[in-house]
Amino acid sequence: MSHLVIFAVGRDRPGIVAGVSKVLFQLGCNIEDSSMTILKNQFAMILIIEPGPGVDRDSLQEKLKEVGRELGLRITVNEVDDQELDTSKWDQAQRCIVTVFGADKIGIVYKVSNIIAERGINIADVKTKVIKREEGNIYAMILEIDVPPTTDMDEFKEALQGTAKELEVDINLREIPTARM
Repeated sequence: MSHLVIFAVGRDRPGIVAGVSKVLFQLGCNIEDSSMTILKNQFAMILIIEPGPGVDRDSLQEKLKEVGRELGLRITVNEVDDQELDTSKWDQAQRCIVTVFGADKIGIVYKVSNIIAERGINIADVKTKVIKREEGNIYAMILEIDVPPTTDMDEFKEALQGTAKELEVDINLREIPTARM
């Protein structure tokens, strides 16, 4: 069986979640995983759903067109094979939080994510924000990462601190309990 992935983006306003989820409810679709956020007044939603009986990518895309028009959303529906949704390879990984704070400058996301990628560590979630200050903008980034058990944590921490020094920011790594949401 395949699942469907729904992407919706548009100006934030009340009723977006209710409008999209109403269509899914009416079609008997089950929302299995989701992420929704607001970025500078732009609402972004990603849903992974199990389609209801007789629902396929094209029929769902058509049903969501009307709610998209009503709410000012650009909605795309894609089919994804169940094998692509298998996260079991990360079951033995250590979930960690990386926080980055410092003066805003170009390259922070790239430099930090590159250190992570070079070690085969998976980024599960990223949040960034520029905090406006009279004395200069502060850049804040929080990453949830899954660190494989084969990773040399001391070397990884050292690499993060080298990047922190290069960027003149604070980078902290904290291991969190393995219970996942």
